[in-house]
Amino acid sequence: MYIEYRGKTPRVAASAFIAPTAVLVGDVTVGEESSVWFGVVLRADKGSIRIGARSSIEDNAVIHAREKRTTVVGNDVTVGHCAVLDDCTVEDGALVGSNAVVLKGASVGASAVVAAGSVVTVDATVPPGVVAAGSPVRIRKLLAGRSAEWVAHSAAETVDQMHAYRRDGLGDPMLHETKSSVRRRRSPVVVGGG
Repeated sequence: MYIEYRGKTPRVAASAFIAPTAVLVGDVTVGEESSVWFGVVLRADKGSIRIGARSSIEDNAVIHAREKRTTVVGNDVTVGHCAVLDDCTVEDGALVGSNAVVLKGASVGASAVVAAGSVVTVDATVPPGVVAAGSPVRIRKLLAGRSAEWVAHSAAETVDQMHAYRRDGLGDPMLHETKSSVRRRRSPVVVGGG
C-alpha cells in the first residue's frame, strides 16, 4: 500500500517489486529492479527515503526518516529481514544483516557487511569492505574470500527472485492502492516504462 502524506506520494520504478503487504508512506523513492518484500514499512512522513537500483529490502524491515532528514540505501544493497534503518546511509553493495539496526547519522560503507543482530550507533561509520558485528558494532575483519563473493552476488540473486514473483503476477507497483492523508484517492506514481 502507498500512503500519500502531506502532499508527498511514494515514487516507485515500474520495474520494481513491491510485495502486497508492504507499506510505503510519503516521500519514498524506489529505484529500478529493487524489491520491497512482505511486511516492510518505509515511512518518510517527515523526511525522505531513497532506495537505489537493484536493492532488496527484505521481509519485515523498517526504514524511517525523521523531519528534514534522508535515509539513503544505495544500489545493489541487501537489507536483511527485520532490520531497522533510521536516518542513515547504506552505500552501494553493502549488506545489513537480519535484525541489525543502523541509527541516526550512521553510515555503512560500500560493500561492507553489518552482521545480523548488530547495532550501528548514532553517527558511527562502518568503513567500506569490512565486516562489522556487535552492539555497538566493531570492525571484525576485511571482507574477503567466499564471504565477499556471497555479498557481491546477494543483490543479483534477489533481482532474479523478484522477477519470478513478477512473472507470477505479484509485486507490480501499479497494482497497489494509494491512500491519502487528505481522504482522496490517487493512482500510484510509477516512474519509467515497464
